[in-house]
Amino acid sequence: MNELNEKIKRISFLSGEDFYFLTYLIMLCLSEFSNSKGKFKDHRKLSLLMQIISNPAAVSILIENTHREILNPIDKEFLFDVYVKSSLHQREVYKILRSLEKKELISLIRTNNIESFDIEIKDDATFRGFFETTVFDRELYYISLFKKSFQRINTLGLEGFISKFFENYGLKLWAN
Repeated sequence: MNELNEKIKRISFLSGEDFYFLTYLIMLCLSEFSNSKGKFKDHRKLSLLMQIISNPAAVSILIENTHREILNPIDKEFLFDVYVKSSLHQREVYKILRSLEKKELISLIRTNNIESFDIEIKDDATFRGFFETTVFDRELYYISLFKKSFQRINTLGLEGFISKFFENYGLKLWAN
């Protein structure tokens, strides 16, 4: 993506605080990480996934340290910050998911776990149409890197996701 588009995006969205930006990140994650039937398992991991893919340093840390059990203190602190920020956005993510459901872009499907919903994309063509722009090329690039290094992300529940991308790197976390 060229430098001008990146500057425009920064002006248009206050990353991590703007509901439009969060909505696009949710839609990107659902579009890119859902299974072939358009289903995404466990909505609670969305805020974590969004924080990772919107942050190139987080993607790099996870990919470059795949075989390490303990990170250096700076990388560990960085991943902890990603975790904390994602925790702060959980309520907003839930509100946005409910809004997308009301607009009939997605369905929230109850699971055996009362705290968790699976998500189904109702109209994949309309959903993907939102991304016929170069504004989110950077995020799509980091999603492709992330998916190349970590397959089957959609099959993980929240606990498995936290374990794989945070605890397995030596972070001690509280329940989400």
